Amino acid sequence: MRYQFGDFELATERYELRRNGIVLHIEPLVFDLIQFLLRHAGRVVSRDEIVEGVWQGRLVSEATIDGCVKLARRVLGDSGDNQSFIRTVRGRGFEFAAPVTVRDQEQSSVSVSQDQTQGDIVGSRATQGGGVVKNEAALAGHSASADGTPLGTAPRPVLAVFPFSNQSGAADDYFSDGLTEDIVTNLSRFRDLRVIAAGSTLQFKGCSINVPEFCREMRAGYVVQGSVRRAVGRVRITVQLIDGVSCVQLWGERYDREMGDIFDLQDELTRRIAATLGVKLQDVSLERAMAKGPLELDSYDCVLRARRYTSALSAEMHAEARDLLERAVELDPLSSDAHALLANVYLAEHRFEMNPRPDPIGRALTHALRATELDPRNAYARCWLAVVHFFRGENEKFETESQLALRLNPNDPETLADIGHYLAFMGEFERGVELSRRAQELNPLHPGWYYFSFARRDYNRKEYEDAIRSVGKIGLPNFYWTHLLDAAAKGQLSRPDAGKAWSRILEIKPNFSPHLELRKWNASPDDRDHIIEGLRRAGWSG
Repeated sequence: MRYQFGDFELATERYELRRNGIVLHIEPLVFDLIQFLLRHAGRVVSRDEIVEGVWQGRLVSEATIDGCVKLARRVLGDSGDNQSFIRTVRGRGFEFAAPVTVRDQEQSSVSVSQDQTQGDIVGSRATQGGGVVKNEAALAGHSASADGTPLGTAPRPVLAVFPFSNQSGAADDYFSDGLTEDIVTNLSRFRDLRVIAAGSTLQFKGCSINVPEFCREMRAGYVVQGSVRRAVGRVRITVQLIDGVSCVQLWGERYDREMGDIFDLQDELTRRIAATLGVKLQDVSLERAMAKGPLELDSYDCVLRARRYTSALSAEMHAEARDLLERAVELDPLSSDAHALLANVYLAEHRFEMNPRPDPIGRALTHALRATELDPRNAYARCWLAVVHFFRGENEKFETESQLALRLNPNDPETLADIGHYLAFMGEFERGVELSRRAQELNPLHPGWYYFSFARRDYNRKEYEDAIRSVGKIGLPNFYWTHLLDAAAKGQLSRPDAGKAWSRILEIKPNFSPHLELRKWNASPDDRDHIIEGLRRAGWSG
């Protein structure tokens, strides 16, 4: 469905807004609000109706609604004084006041002057009469003018998963189709990806696809293609991630499995493929964001750049990440991802005493709550609200939010590892290690800190050699917690290099206090005493 008004056209099937044919940068909530108002053009809609239609009835504040309306007006060139499109009706709500023409896929049109609820058609075939519908608009990741000149970057990567080709008998079509649909479903759990609905791509089953032309039509930046072959009790699945502009293969993998329970196999493979694709697309997006100059960065670019801090855990990168994220929420106050990652970074001022400012936990809580208000289904936001509760000593709230995060996206390795990490610090060592192990399986190229829960469990079991090996896998030579666990384990073994490990902590943090640190991290009394015993044997005189 396409809505035309003034110089604008909103296309629901492509999830894009254009002005004079040029694609505009617009955040998802703002797009949804404009679309909702267009569907009810000429009628005053109440705030309650907007909450129901745009936020699906979730609890949101008046300030959130007003902020979204303000950003929608900014995109359309409206203001509080000049309300050409979105009119405020005091005490009643809002009205889309401009004339609107609605066009369906066959280009028939109808003018909208009163409330007309139109069923949006999601996904249009990119082929008509054997040829691709020409559309010289922006590619995903590249808003473009009519001559193809890039004008900016789309706020989120857009991905199309084409039907996996069945290279076995026709009776196996159900397996390849189910695999495709489940990968789309699992990818859609990653809130910073937009995945074109399976119904829009399954219609290309068995067709030859011109990838660049399809991507121009559907504004997809990336395409996933694959195949399934079954023979003699085994299945082989191949997957490729392809750049939608250049057709360059960005990633590929082959999975060989014994055929057991068909549904268990399908579930395991789709989770692993979706997690790998999610991580890989973040890496590709980061590379593109890093190539931009400082003045070119949009909110999503800032978030991507700031994510590097979560792997390095250095004070220098922390300061850079904080600056980037404060800019991100200024550029886009409605970005749940930016608020969630800013909560993470603010909390580091308390967790690791990195570049501290007053009230880090309070600031982190404010942004974590804002992130979950903006997008209650954002697993990463729920995860970091849980971690804020952890440092506030609110363990029941930590459990509630962390379990909700895991239900929302059980395929995000970073969420799994984060929650596993904090469960281990709470003394739930086996639960923590299980989540960390799943995270490592989903992301084989994971950061070293995924091993922290293993080191904590090994030390708790008094398996000190294993603890030292786990610490060695963490890396992070300038991060004091690795040396804390290393020194304690070596002290318990009376190893001669235990004192060196303790001295390294003091080089990094001269005023380090084991008692204060372990209380801050909610260590149980027995766990705290056990670690302090090892540190004393390593040379600490406290």
